[in-house]
Amino acid sequence: MKLFYIFILQILFCSLSLQAVATPNVNYTINNSWQFMRSNEIKTLADISSNSKNAEWVNIPHTWNDKDVIDEEEGYYRGMGWYIKEVSIPTSFKEKEVFLQFEGVNTLAEVYINGQLSGTHVGGYTRFVVPVSKFITFDDQQLTTTFKIVVKVDNSFNKNRPSLTADFTFFGGIYRDINLITKDKVHFNFEQDGSNGCFLTTPKVSVEKGELHLKAHIKNDASSKKKIKLISKIFDPKGKLIAEKISKINLVPQQNSTIDIDLDAVDQPQLWDTKTPHLYQVVCELWDAKTNTKVDEVVNPLGFRWFEFDVEKGFFLNGQSLKLIGTNRHQDYKGIGNALPDYLHVEDIRIMKEMGSNFLRIAHYPQDPYILEACDRLGILATVETPVINTVTENEQFDKNCLSAQLEMIRQSYNHPSLIIWAYMNEILLKPKYKKDPVRYKKYTDYIVQLANKLETLTREEDPFRYTMIPNHGGMETYRDAGLTEVPMIVGWNIYDGWYGREYDALEAKLIKFHEGVNKPFIITEYGAGADPRLHTLNPTRFDFTQEYATNYHQHYVKVIHKLPFVAGANVWNYADFSSEHRVDAVQSVNNKGLVGIDRKPKDVYYFYQAALLEKPFVGIAAKTWKRRTCIENQEGKSVMPVQVFSNQEQVELFINGKSCGKKKVEEKIAVFEVPFIHGINRLKAVTSTLEDYAEVRINILPQKLDTFPANGFSINLGDERFFYDDQIDQAWGIGKKYTEGSWGTIGGTPYVRPSKRKQHPYGTNHTIQGTYNDPVYQTQLVGIEKFRMDVPPGVYDVQLHFAELEGSSAKHLPYDLMEGEQVDKEQISRTFSVKINDQLILNRLDILTQFGEYKAIKYKAQIRVEEGQPLLIEFDKIIGEPVMNAIEIYKKI
Repeated sequence: MKLFYIFILQILFCSLSLQAVATPNVNYTINNSWQFMRSNEIKTLADISSNSKNAEWVNIPHTWNDKDVIDEEEGYYRGMGWYIKEVSIPTSFKEKEVFLQFEGVNTLAEVYINGQLSGTHVGGYTRFVVPVSKFITFDDQQLTTTFKIVVKVDNSFNKNRPSLTADFTFFGGIYRDINLITKDKVHFNFEQDGSNGCFLTTPKVSVEKGELHLKAHIKNDASSKKKIKLISKIFDPKGKLIAEKISKINLVPQQNSTIDIDLDAVDQPQLWDTKTPHLYQVVCELWDAKTNTKVDEVVNPLGFRWFEFDVEKGFFLNGQSLKLIGTNRHQDYKGIGNALPDYLHVEDIRIMKEMGSNFLRIAHYPQDPYILEACDRLGILATVETPVINTVTENEQFDKNCLSAQLEMIRQSYNHPSLIIWAYMNEILLKPKYKKDPVRYKKYTDYIVQLANKLETLTREEDPFRYTMIPNHGGMETYRDAGLTEVPMIVGWNIYDGWYGREYDALEAKLIKFHEGVNKPFIITEYGAGADPRLHTLNPTRFDFTQEYATNYHQHYVKVIHKLPFVAGANVWNYADFSSEHRVDAVQSVNNKGLVGIDRKPKDVYYFYQAALLEKPFVGIAAKTWKRRTCIENQEGKSVMPVQVFSNQEQVELFINGKSCGKKKVEEKIAVFEVPFIHGINRLKAVTSTLEDYAEVRINILPQKLDTFPANGFSINLGDERFFYDDQIDQAWGIGKKYTEGSWGTIGGTPYVRPSKRKQHPYGTNHTIQGTYNDPVYQTQLVGIEKFRMDVPPGVYDVQLHFAELEGSSAKHLPYDLMEGEQVDKEQISRTFSVKINDQLILNRLDILTQFGEYKAIKYKAQIRVEEGQPLLIEFDKIIGEPVMNAIEIYKKI
């Protein structure tokens, strides 16, 4: 049997060998079955075997930070990881050049082949190629040859590697594909800066004609001269060959040659635009002139389009005015970090296009090749940038790494017709060094401007046909005074009025001021508001993290963006919620300004943008994102709540359970209905002249009088005006009310508000609460509560009391607040109180801070029997400071 398997294996490798001879190159992934060890103790290859007991088997894409960035411990592993694999290849590959291509390794990579260092790369977001043939010993007596790969990866902080700091997680690992590639001795020089060796430009495009130029880098690794033919073929969008050009070239040995060719112009080209993204193909083939065999081939997309930015009139594509509106994108996903399968990259672009987006800022680093490929196919214009963010290191090595990242980004993304802008240096003066030392600060900003000029010069030399941009935070004078706004062709502004500070009503005046202050094309590169998908309110307020406030915010921004012609484009921050380990918002370690969640489930604002951007008829009910609620009944035993319907039609009619709620005029893409929900399932239908949309909402209506206690009990947040939904166990939390006779509610107490200069938080805190996934339940509380009373029927009840101390001394401040000023904390206070239920002592001298610590979720459960005519009465006895309670649950047992 063993001989049989050997025989089959030989046949397979013979087949591979024959393929290698017949095919110009071989390209396949080697992603499966790597041994992985995460350790800062392993310093050399010799240490690997002694630590092998700690190895685990992983597949690529892989990150070692998929779990520790979402745990409750501050910080995440930033250090070294080791990947080990043995690879077998046909011995016939000896006649080829063998390469390993890494599409993304964060951040430093060292590649060893059979124990020898064969390549290094700095930068976590661009691909690189490692030639490995000279490190492999081929045995002509064997059909196959095996070699060992060891990859050392390091994502630790290093002052010479951008990014130094940023509002996202620096996931470590080999998180994109690894490809094994063979090439003939003569091939397009794809190992240089990770490009494919061919660069296409369209120097002049019109409706009548599209010019086309090819620059090809060709490498001859042979020891002799070579005569080759370069055949360039152009295929139209239907795949028909429409032009072909043959160029004869003489190559010297062991050198790279650059060939510049003007290809035949295409008459009356089918133009690429956002509605009809017509894609041509350019196939470049290398043929050995002596043997007349093809030795290499490269295929690139081609789109004929022309564009320009005008300071006053905005953006024009193919001579037509076009308002650019879309999103930013980060590359991670719930549960898997940045190690995404190809499907999710493509799906993200599809979801953006389905939203009506025509513009994508790929922030803050180059992303998987699938992103720009999908933008090409679907018709989304794009900007991409290098991860030079927030701050710089003033030395030659840092500059070198920045320039290398810029060059690799440009050469690897050069041929995508969707790409129109190269960018760098996001918010580089957000929190600059040496602010209190004017002389040193001037020296620092001069250095930044000098580095920016180097990046700008490199970019324009590499690509004179696209624009350049620096995205800045909203401190216009800071960038203008430093001279940084003079460097790029476009100035981007990250503007968050109405979120981090001030109100969004001041937006229009601010944009006009910025336009007058800097005479360059203008893009709002970021704007957004946090929205925890689990939070809703009837009274939207800045910084409440509800979906309703986010909708109001975006509605205003879209109106102003469309109104001002000089705003060429705008990118929502962000397409999807993304990981930012140090974040202390409503969702721990997540920046939740996305239009969809980190799991890609749409929020209300996604449906709003569909109404605002799509040209085809659209209607969408906001209630789809709030499917489970706990509300208090009105006098009719119902719960009347507003429901937003998003539409680009003039009028919408809404039905609940088959009964019309009337027709409403759509104003600024939204119609609002007051809907009388009933207890249980409510079915909504929105109707326009041509469309219908549906939503189903389950309501737990809490009675005012408790003659019959609700079967699903009470779950009530205190000190909060937001409804919270626990999506892990399908539990809806309502908001509290004051006690009235014969009913239920609190007696005494005021909502807790953490003091700050700008009064950012309308109530509660945004600090992470340990010991719970449901942070919003514990981020608000009533301070000075005296009693909680329920006039219930007799029986046995479970009472669950929820506490957290929010007046601790170690409150984090928001790390990426784009407005001036810092929050101010009170001194740490002392608080001790006791709790009785129906005169039974439940908690004696509770001191949350001393006994448990700050910002920790604490829950007590007690069983109480209530007799006829007796209320369920919870009393808080003040000893030191003021009693608090964050939330309460009550269930009837008997």
